[in-house]
Amino acid sequence: MFVDGAPYFVRGMGYVINPVGESPEGGGRPWTDWAFSDVNHNGRIDGPFDAWVDANQNNKQDPDEPTVGDFQLMKEMGVNTIRWYCNAYPPNQKTNKELFRELFEKYGIRVVAGDYFGAYAIASGATYEQGTDYRDPVQQEKMLASVRQMVLENKDEPYLLLWLLGNENNLSLTHTNASQYPEAYARFLNRAAQLIHELDGKHPVALSHGGGSEFLKFYKQFAPDVDILGANAYMGAYGFGLFWKDVRKDYGKPILYTEYAGNENVTEKGQVAYHRGCWRDIEKNRAGGSGAGNALGGLAQEWLDRWWPGGDPDHHATVDMSQSISSGHAWNQEYAGFCTQGDGSQSPFLRQLRPVYYLYKDELWKNPDKPPAP
Repeated sequence: MFVDGAPYFVRGMGYVINPVGESPEGGGRPWTDWAFSDVNHNGRIDGPFDAWVDANQNNKQDPDEPTVGDFQLMKEMGVNTIRWYCNAYPPNQKTNKELFRELFEKYGIRVVAGDYFGAYAIASGATYEQGTDYRDPVQQEKMLASVRQMVLENKDEPYLLLWLLGNENNLSLTHTNASQYPEAYARFLNRAAQLIHELDGKHPVALSHGGGSEFLKFYKQFAPDVDILGANAYMGAYGFGLFWKDVRKDYGKPILYTEYAGNENVTEKGQVAYHRGCWRDIEKNRAGGSGAGNALGGLAQEWLDRWWPGGDPDHHATVDMSQSISSGHAWNQEYAGFCTQGDGSQSPFLRQLRPVYYLYKDELWKNPDKPPAP
């Protein structure tokens, strides 16, 4: 991928701020849009500009712990891209363009702009319980209207890198019927990609895929106008296995990992090993590497611990991070962050940086233009 005539390899972060007490699934306050949140009413957006590092982990801001902001912390880490969903807070689809312009102009970070494309029934008109039906022409038009709005609002902005459709919508857990009707889903993906290309001829279109290789044949046959296969993958510290070759053979598109790694069933030490293995595999498979040559980079999951997946957004799941976390529990997802929120009393501002942050800052992304790993 080239940007302004120069090769661009995505060193990305899944960035979202989930304040303690908020949840998208009920049981807490409704989610607020981090790109507009100013809970301390100082005229600055909370996470991007008012976050501070609790270096001594005493859950208060000491005189030697200045306000720095997430954007600066990510810049220092080596991030050049974040993922953002325009319709994550229905019915609000506004874009804080001034914020994203500053993100790019001051911090050098671009945006992957996403539309959930019916995942979790967002923008389709279906109820959450019903789920999105990709065969329904009424729902299709609603989703295309959402995509159109996203594109028209952001297509000429300097911060924009590419478009992303969905969030592993082929999996039933996202409340769609794509897994039951893969041809209908793939055809509709192609229709949306064609619409985006008609509205904006400058930025590529990616889809967000979850799981293995069984869907690739449907994408290849029915979604040829999608430019990039975006993939959410949690496969282990060894990387992504044969998926690189499967995609090259069965779809023929480059791969951008839109989510990878995390901290499920591992300690903080294991989290470091997981991310190191995944990123080295991504570099190995970029153009010029010794692998398949179809990697465009990746967006690590995720910036900040969440408190809501375990069902109680007011209390963090009780886990000893020095011990192995059992798999198969929703609260595992509460400990995927590069930063913690401490005891939660200073949310959404406090950051305690995990070792994985320094892995990228001091090792993996320290020299981002070095040749691919062998």
